[in-house]
Order: sequence, then C-alpha cells, then structure tokens
Amino acid sequence: MRQTSVMLAVLLLVACLEGSFGAFPTTIKVCHRSDPDLSGCIIESVNDLRPRLASGRISDGFKIPPLEPLELATVNMDRGAEFKATFSELLVSGPSKFKIDNLKVSMEKLTFDFNIFLPKLSFKGKYDLKIKLLLLNIAGVGDLTGVIENNQARVKLICEKYGTDGKEYIRVKKLLVRIQIEKGRFDMKDLFRGDPVLSQAGNQFINENSRLFLDEITPGLERSLADTFKATANEIMQQATFDDIFPA
Repeated sequence: MRQTSVMLAVLLLVACLEGSFGAFPTTIKVCHRSDPDLSGCIIESVNDLRPRLASGRISDGFKIPPLEPLELATVNMDRGAEFKATFSELLVSGPSKFKIDNLKVSMEKLTFDFNIFLPKLSFKGKYDLKIKLLLLNIAGVGDLTGVIENNQARVKLICEKYGTDGKEYIRVKKLLVRIQIEKGRFDMKDLFRGDPVLSQAGNQFINENSRLFLDEITPGLERSLADTFKATANEIMQQATFDDIFPA
C-alpha cells in the first residue's frame, strides 16, 4: 500500500529537482530565477521531461532509475504492537502519469510548495504484516498486488544555501508531504498462514474498510517518504552549484 505514497514522493522529487538537472543534459529546460513566471517555467520543464522520466533516459550521458515501472526498496512501518508491516520488492506502474499544479516558489526564502496528482497506481510485491483493524487481528506473509486511484499530495520543500570550496550550493533543509488517497484495493496472498477461507475473508475485510487501512498507514508513509526523498534530492543537487541549478 505504501507504494501509493512512494509514487507521490517520486513525483514530488521530480517536481522540485527538475531545475537541478540544469547543469547536466541540454535536453532539460533550465529555469532562470529572474523569470517573472518561474512557477510556470518549472511546470513546463517538468512536463517536457515526463517522457524521459518514464524511461529514465534523460540524455545519452545522463540516466536515472525509470519511473515505469518504478522499483521500490523495502519499506518498514511500525506503529506499535497493533501495526507492524514490511513491504518489499515493489514494482509500481503509473507514476509517469503524474500532474503538478498550484506551484508556489519563493527564491528569497528558497521554498517550493506544490500539488501532485496521480490518477492510478498499480503495484505488486511482497508483504509481511501484523495489524489490528477494528477488532480483527490480521497477519500474513506473501505476495501483494493492488491498485490505488486518485492520489494527491501537497509537498513543501524548504531549501538553504551553503558554501563549499568557495562555491555556493543549495540543499533541502526540510521536506514535508501530506498525502490523500481516495480509494484502493489490495490482494494479499497467504493471510492467516495461507488458510484460503480466512485469507479471502481477511482481504475482503481490508478492502471493505480500506479507508481505515489507508488512514493507518498514511502518517508513517509521509515521514518515510520525506526522509528518503530529502536524502535523494540532496545527493543530486550537490553535483551542481546554485547558479547552475537556477541561473540568474
């Protein structure tokens, strides 16, 4: 299920970093910080970049992990004795269909605030969970598939400048993610140690109460995504100076 938010985070990362690629391939439109419509320029740059993000081939000499399908590392969630889950070997389809809007940029404060919308995400992978949903204890280990639709996130990046070797760079100081997922459907094989009757009943119960399930995992997803993509963003941005990323 976390795939949902992870996708949102990937897009959020793309949205704010598209400028950071400016020092690299010429296939990416660079946005000047003096542009009176800087927000519009960034959105246009991201939209132009979308097909290349899907394949990961930004240019002949610059590649990134593809968004289609997106491979996700293991994600652990622990909210106490009543909610422990691990999702691994995740493959997610649909993230390249993202849309970005309502982008607000402040070059003085170095903040980037925007929305991301993902119409549909399909995923598969492995799960290991032990949760309590309402009065039912649900546990299992096995294969996971699912679909999550109408996913939205509000993302805010707070950046700062810093100097190294006489040069000025930019990094993400803080990254905030707020996620909303309209609906989802999940199929977890081998719930209740593979008992077919209980497994079917467990999946039915989760899907009938998907809103509760989504609400349980969302806070942990938001924190996990914020930490992960802050680190990734900074790793990318340290390769170019502030003037390379956002020329005057």
